[in-house]
Order: sequence, then structure tokens, then C-alpha cells
Amino acid sequence: MKRSKLITMAISLLAAICLWVYVVTVVNPDGDTIISDIPVTFSGQEVLREDQGLVIKGDYTDMVSVHFYGKNTDLKKLEQYKDEISAVVDVSKVRSAKEYQLTYQLTLPNAVQASAVQDTDRNPSVITIQVEKLARREIEVRGDFTGVEVAEGYLLESTSFDYDTVTVEGPESIVSTISCAQIVMSRTNVDKNITESVDYTLVDADGNAVDTTDLTTDVDSIEVELDVVKYKQVPLSVNFIDGGGATGADADVDIDPKSITLAGDATVLDSVNMIVLGNVDLGATDNNAVLSFDIKIPNDAKNVSGEETATVTIKIKNKRTKVIGATNIAFINAPDGFDARSITQLVQTTVRASNTEIDRIAANNLRVVADLSEYTQAGTYQVPVTIYIDGYPDAGVIGDDYKIVVVLEAVK
Repeated sequence: MKRSKLITMAISLLAAICLWVYVVTVVNPDGDTIISDIPVTFSGQEVLREDQGLVIKGDYTDMVSVHFYGKNTDLKKLEQYKDEISAVVDVSKVRSAKEYQLTYQLTLPNAVQASAVQDTDRNPSVITIQVEKLARREIEVRGDFTGVEVAEGYLLESTSFDYDTVTVEGPESIVSTISCAQIVMSRTNVDKNITESVDYTLVDADGNAVDTTDLTTDVDSIEVELDVVKYKQVPLSVNFIDGGGATGADADVDIDPKSITLAGDATVLDSVNMIVLGNVDLGATDNNAVLSFDIKIPNDAKNVSGEETATVTIKIKNKRTKVIGATNIAFINAPDGFDARSITQLVQTTVRASNTEIDRIAANNLRVVADLSEYTQAGTYQVPVTIYIDGYPDAGVIGDDYKIVVVLEAVK
């Protein structure tokens, strides 16, 4: 009995399957189905952009739903290949900037003939779009480097970009709000030059990021170069040439500025420990002198302080000056056959000596010596002279432009 019952059940099942196959494949009744989440696409956008100078504003990610009718086999293919269905809106006939409500054409899978199914209900039945004028602008590239921290002893000297502007194209209402293409960099402990490609953000005047969904740009990233150099504070000084009864040890010196800051390659700066402004000849310098010097920096270095000149104030300690009229005039190297006679009888000489010696020096301690070796013809000449102070080796004469008027006469 059990075996007979099993055989009967198997026969019934087989009959049911055969009936189902017959109904589906032979009879194939009509049916309906709703396909949802069909994406909306656009055709003719290049014509709209190139020929009309217009563009669709907005990111149209809307989906449509369509109620299809047809044979069950075709409907099942629709469901199986529904990812191949799209709602295509043709915008090639649009001619002006405004809002449009446009119908769409359904693109079906290759496995389903368009005549095999019908759609009677679309939701939505039209697609609403906003069309605007196409705008194109050159947008300035700007950098925000407040987040770049250089290592101690280094300086971010300059920054540069491989593109100064970015060309942006899109709806006029969006493009007009763009203020700049902003680059933001953050680094720590930077001690060398950096060259790196960096993404940028289009921002408005308030610094807010602009939605770039509808925009196109000619540059995806900007190459940024950070020029990082070493800096060093270098003191200023002068060299003294002893003279006029004073040495460098006698001078109090004040230099303004006392130092400057240099920037440059480390190999250059490491060897620079002082900048000498120039020489100060104490034999030509008064007890209180104010001198000006140009600040000359080493090659391949930059003066980031900005000062181009320095003021040097010199005061001679424990020394006084006095003007003495020197009358003891002598000649050396007078040419043979000539007599020399000085028309100048007194040379006002500025003498510097210690506080204890200055009052002891008198005119009889001064000798005015004129070297006539360069004068070979009779005549009247202005001749430079050297003035000596006898008996006071630590005293000196200030100035080197002393002259007398000499007459050379042939001996008769």
C-alpha cells in the first residue's frame, strides 16, 4: 500500500509540473509588473553646451517607476534585466535658460522587444529641469599655509604654484559665486623644500566650499612648492685702523642695527658668523663720530631683516683733542738746483692725546714735513704734508688732508 501511494504522489507531481510548463510556455498568459528605480539620463547635452551655451543645473539622480503590461515571459525578462532600463530625456532642442518639464523615452533591455510590452503609467510622467547659461571663468589659486610649521632655525621663504588660475565652467549662478581655488597645507617640523601635488577646493567669498557637481575644471590638482631656507642672526662689526693717537681699544662703538637676519642654504650660512661693515680709520675720525655703512651680505644669502644700511657711532675714551698751530715747516727731497720756500706759515693741526698729555703738547712739538720729490719745475704748488708730534709717541694727528703752499725757485 505504501509503495502504491508513493507512486501515485509522484505521478501527480509530474502532472502538475507538466501542466505548469504548458501554461507558462504554451499558453503564456498576459500579466503586468511595476519596475521601480529606473535612472534618468540625458541626451543632447553636448549640443546644448556647445551650440547653445546652456547647461543643466543640478544633479538629477531622480528615479522613475513604470507600470508595464505584456506576456509573462517578457515581463520576467524586464525584471531580470531591469538594470538595463533607463529613462532618456532629450535636451538637444532646448534653446533658452529657464525651467522645463520634458518627457522621456524608455530604453529597454536587448532581451525584450519594444513591441512586446506596453507601459500605461509612469511616475513621474515628466522630468523637471532647470537650464542656465553656461559660464566660464579664470579662478585665482590661493594658498593657506598657516598650518605649515617649519623646524627651529628655518624659514618658509616663499610658496609657488604650477598654475596661478583654474578655468571653471558650469551654470552661471554657481560659477559667479566662486571666489578662489583654495589650497590648504599642514606640515610640521619642515626643514627642507617640498614639492607636492595637492587637491584644491573652490570656495565662495565667505570661505564656504562651493558644490562642484555641475562644474568642470581644467586642472584636477595643483603642484605646490614650499621654499624652506635656514635663517641665522648675524652680528655687525667694523675694523679699526689705529691712528690719530687712538686704537680700537680706545673706541666705544654702537652699531644700529646690531645684527641682521640672513636666510639661505645651510652650507652658506654655517660659515657666516659676522658681517664686517668696513674699516674705520681712527686717524681720520673725531672723538665723536657718526658713520653710515652699506650692509653687504654674502652671495647666495638674503637679508630678511630688511635693513640695508647701518649707523656706527664711535666715541673715543679718555682722549681729548686740541687744535695747535704748527709753525715748524721743513722740506725733504727738494729737487737739485731749486730753493723751496713755504708761503704757508702756520698749519692748524688737530691733535689727540690722553687727558694728561694733551695740555703739555705745544707748537714746538709739531713738525710739518713736505716731501718735494714729485716737483721738478719752478712754480707755486699746494703740497701735502705729514705732521709729526715729537716727544709724545702715544699722541696723534687727526686728519690726513693737511697742505701748504710752496714756491720752488731755481737757484741763481
